[in-house]
Amino acid sequence: MAEKIAVIGDSPLATGFRMAGVPDVFVVERGQAFEDLLKKIIENPEFGIVIVNEAYMKDIDWRLKKKISNIAHPVVIGVPAFSGEVEEGESINALIKRALGFDISKK
Repeated sequence: MAEKIAVIGDSPLATGFRMAGVPDVFVVERGQAFEDLLKKIIENPEFGIVIVNEAYMKDIDWRLKKKISNIAHPVVIGVPAFSGEVEEGESINALIKRALGFDISKK
């Protein structure tokens, strides 16, 4: 069974991923609604990748941040907001290395 991709964020992020054909897209506001949905999705074994609005991540509870940084599955990827402004987060290579246990960019 293939693992699913979830997208959580604002309307512009959701629209882009819906247009790309991702079916599990959730529009939420920053704060508790985002945190609750993120917790629910990372505990669902159907999802292998969770794409979130990067700006939303900076306000979440430290315990949830720690949990996300310590899990290898699903991979949680923060993407910049529509404005393009980058907040904080690991590179895609670092996330893949954490999930797989080795660096795929090294020869």
